Amino acid sequence: MKMLLSRLSTPTLLCCLFFSSVPVWADHHGKSTTPLLQTGDRIALVGGGLIERARLNGYLETALSVGAGYKVKDLRFRNLGWSGDTVFNDARSYFGKPREGRDRLKKIISEWKPNVVLLNYGAEVALSAGRAWTDEASASKRSAAGWEESVAVFLEGYAKMIEEIRKDPGEGPREIVVIVPPPLENLGSPLPDHRESNQRMSKVRDALQGFAQKNNARFVDLFGAMGGDEFDGEVSADGWTHDGLHFTQTGYRALARQLAIGLDYGTFPSVPLADKLRKGIIEKNRLFFHRWRPANETYLYLFRKHEQGNNAKEIPQFDPIIEKREHEIEQLRNQLFKNSQG
Repeated sequence: MKMLLSRLSTPTLLCCLFFSSVPVWADHHGKSTTPLLQTGDRIALVGGGLIERARLNGYLETALSVGAGYKVKDLRFRNLGWSGDTVFNDARSYFGKPREGRDRLKKIISEWKPNVVLLNYGAEVALSAGRAWTDEASASKRSAAGWEESVAVFLEGYAKMIEEIRKDPGEGPREIVVIVPPPLENLGSPLPDHRESNQRMSKVRDALQGFAQKNNARFVDLFGAMGGDEFDGEVSADGWTHDGLHFTQTGYRALARQLAIGLDYGTFPSVPLADKLRKGIIEKNRLFFHRWRPANETYLYLFRKHEQGNNAKEIPQFDPIIEKREHEIEQLRNQLFKNSQG
């Protein structure tokens, strides 16, 4: 894949300093000068596998945390990604219909009460041409009925999800950010040639640009920023992904950089303290994952809770441990800024 980032060497990427990048790919429809993140914000990252797997390397969260700048304090993030998810929240439903998945997302949003929600959906449509990509009863057949109808169903489901997120009692999120998925990568046979998928992703991007404006959301085009418009089917020499779809750690570092630029933020420096901050974020994410999605949930909360449901009282015990980690992250963040200014 001829990604724009391939023009930069790895050392160049690693040596970027604070606020050193021009936000070429940002499109806020009116160019709001108000920064996305403010002191005390709670930020939720919601999407499919791209978001869920980001918790394992911490680059996206580190980029946002540092990019917000030293004047912004006490940011807290929750990765609510779920591999295989759609705008109807199919994957979040363990045993029932997509409604169960939507209720699950609504519950965590209601509990967390984020000020900012970053949403990343669209790959489910680009990868499923001519096939149903949701089990939602009112949308499944339409999602397989043809390209135009599939995109229309996707946008309807997306709008409904945003409506539900904003409907939460209280103030609701101050900001919604619609993030276009990055392009798929061609790694050569026997892996798929993603030329047609990227052509469809380009159309999804175009649809999401107007969709974001209509829904009063910020818009970040990772597809364009990562070279999707220049994709011609050539086998990538960079290897940003394991299999054309799932990003490597190096790929996530590149994604994080472009996300920061798209939100008018700079990139974080490659120094030991920044890497220590990122590793602290990874550990916090690990703890939260077990708090939110315990491996034995069937026994704790669902139809086998009569066997081990008494152990559910232990799950909230993660909370003070997570809070301690967040305090440590804030201390590292402050030290990083102090060192960069001194």
